[in-house]
Order: sequence, then C-alpha cells, then structure tokens
Amino acid sequence: MLPKWWRNRIEVNWCESLRLLEQARQEIPSDALVLDAGSGEGRYKEMFTHTRYVGLDLAIGDTTWDYTGLDTVGNLRKIPFGDATFDAAICVQTLEHVDDPFEVTKEVGRVLKPGGRYYLSAPMMWNQHQKPHDYYRYTSFGLENLLKLSGMRIIEIRSMGGYFWFLSFYLQMLHFVLFPRAQNNFQRLLQLPFQIAVQGIFFYTLPVILYYLDRIDKNRDHTMGWVLIAEKIEPSAAD
Repeated sequence: MLPKWWRNRIEVNWCESLRLLEQARQEIPSDALVLDAGSGEGRYKEMFTHTRYVGLDLAIGDTTWDYTGLDTVGNLRKIPFGDATFDAAICVQTLEHVDDPFEVTKEVGRVLKPGGRYYLSAPMMWNQHQKPHDYYRYTSFGLENLLKLSGMRIIEIRSMGGYFWFLSFYLQMLHFVLFPRAQNNFQRLLQLPFQIAVQGIFFYTLPVILYYLDRIDKNRDHTMGWVLIAEKIEPSAAD
C-alpha cells in the first residue's frame, strides 16, 4: 500500500533484483527464448510476455507456493533442454537453494546460445529460508569463478547495497525475532501495540534514513548479495 518511492527504499532485499529484471526485460529482444531457472511460482513471468518464457523449477522450495503454473518441472542440475537452446536466462535468488551450484551453473551455460546473456542475483548475507533447501552464500569472486568454469564471463556486477542497506534488512528482521507467531487471539492483542511501534521504527522510518546513509559505504564488502549479467563465451573466444 506504500508509494513505490517508499517501497524502493525499505524493501532493500528486492530492490536490486527487481532492477536487474527490469534491465533484462528491456534488453532481451521480442520473441527471444528465455529460461527462468528456478522460477518458483513464476512471479516474473508477466515481465517477459514479449518473449517465449519458460519457467523451470523442481517445485519443492516452499510448501505454501502454487507451482501449477510452471512450464516445466525439473532439476536444474540436469536441465531438460538441448545445448544452445535459449537466447537468455534469468536466475533470481535461487542459487543458494541448489546443492551443487557448479553443476547448475554449468547446465545454464550449456543451454545458453553463444553470446546469450545470464541475469543472476544471489545472496551473500541472508537469513536461512525455505528450510531445509538452503545451502550456500556467495562472494563476488565465488560467482565469477562459477561462471568462468561454466563458459561464461561477467560483463556487469553490482552489490545489493552496502553496509547500511545490510543493516536496514537485518533491523527489519527484528520484528520476527521479537514477535514469533502468536498462539491465540489474546496473545496477538497483547503484542499489537509493540508490533506497531517496532514496525513504525524499524520497517518504515529507519530504513529510509539508512537508504541514504548507504552512500557513505564506498567499499560494498558488507552487502546482502550481488546482481550480475554474464555472457556465454563464443567457442573461439574460450580456446
């Protein structure tokens, strides 16, 4: 219900990923064949209606999700498509949920056409989620190495903010630490005044301040994660 300007400053966990997807939407040409590797419920499908979008997921990550709209149910370790099939691929906050990231990245590289672009976001510091299917966190150098070993090269990489964005995200998580799910209506009622106060401060006020303070951090080593664009290397360039 908040204005977009405000949401973009407090939803720091999604801001850069959505920016990456918007960049992908603009750069990927019409009628291109696009793989969404680890598409979940297909929440990004509407952004790629101008393309031939294929959502692929194993459909086990979150038991509350609706996977009935998936185009293909399958394992990213063995993508059920031939070599050099796709013009582009996206993979948003999925790589931490695969138990063999090298094999998965290699498979994405295999199904991409030479010159095809790979739009990826992955966390470096994040709470455990979709348990027990949560395995890894990534540095920029780790991602670069995975892509290099899979026949791709990074052409652009950005951090998901710096120290103050990182701090903003974890202060917002304070709500879930202080107020675990109430067992009954009476407990919910008792918690409500404190929840409103905590949310007002740590969800809606401090994050806006921290959003602007984040410009102080030029190093970007304390970040929630990375978004990047990679490109499959032409066979001759890889020799």
